Amino acid sequence: MAMGNASPKEVTLYSEGSRIAAEIFTPTGKAPPEGWPAILLCHGWGGLKDHLARYARKFSEAGYVCMTFDYRGWGESDGRVIATRDAPRLLEAGEIELKVRVLREIVDPVDQTTDIRNCLAYLWSEPGVDRSRIGIWGTSYGGGHAVFTGGNDDRVKAIVAQIGGFGFPPEHRDWARERAADKARGKLDTIVPQDGVDGVEGLKGTPDVGRMAEHSQLGAAARVKVPTLILDAEFEELNNRLEHGWAAYMAIRQNAPAEYATYPCKHYAVYDEHCGDSTNRAIAWFHKYL
Repeated sequence: MAMGNASPKEVTLYSEGSRIAAEIFTPTGKAPPEGWPAILLCHGWGGLKDHLARYARKFSEAGYVCMTFDYRGWGESDGRVIATRDAPRLLEAGEIELKVRVLREIVDPVDQTTDIRNCLAYLWSEPGVDRSRIGIWGTSYGGGHAVFTGGNDDRVKAIVAQIGGFGFPPEHRDWARERAADKARGKLDTIVPQDGVDGVEGLKGTPDVGRMAEHSQLGAAARVKVPTLILDAEFEELNNRLEHGWAAYMAIRQNAPAEYATYPCKHYAVYDEHCGDSTNRAIAWFHKYL
């Protein structure tokens, strides 16, 4: 395996037309004849690609091509564009001048997992990558996305999900569906309430609860057929880990090698005092299964 890595390469990719800012970290030295194994890194709720650079560097030093990226509407990636209400109907294909509204910092699992799939397509086609050895690593809300992607895309050969979120609280589903109905009927000024109307205290961004209510990362866990490591905070305060990470593990282990481990801490401490160990565990997992 390689030691050390060069400066990351900045790239722009397209996710359903939105420009996504990403960085690729490549091991130093000559690539193996079959290419390097690769890892796509997915950040969590309100996160940015820059937050994951330290993980990407460690993985790259261990011999993996790595990609970090900003979801659409976050960091250096395009925001979502919608026509203003007084704009003419878009009835013809082609280029036109149009007054639009740009939406940013929306937490939408459907858009985010679509961005992940498009990033995966870019990484899969990157020169020097072994297309048969691609893993995915996700943290926090991105941990659930990593499992969702692994359960729906056979390009993913191994998964690591740390302190992940795996679904929407069922007790709030009816309220979320009312939000979805308001969106469909145009009762909201934008497609989701802005300025923290549906926000979560302490978390940046506005969740699209209507989309969240119909998107199940946990449901996708039952379709995962590749080795999966789930790392949790024993005293997780953002969700009930038994209904999230543990439940995902129990579903995955029916169909694939799986391990579940916890750290004696709350959510954010995994990024601090347990960062070194969690990263080393992930590397060992990818070494074993990629």
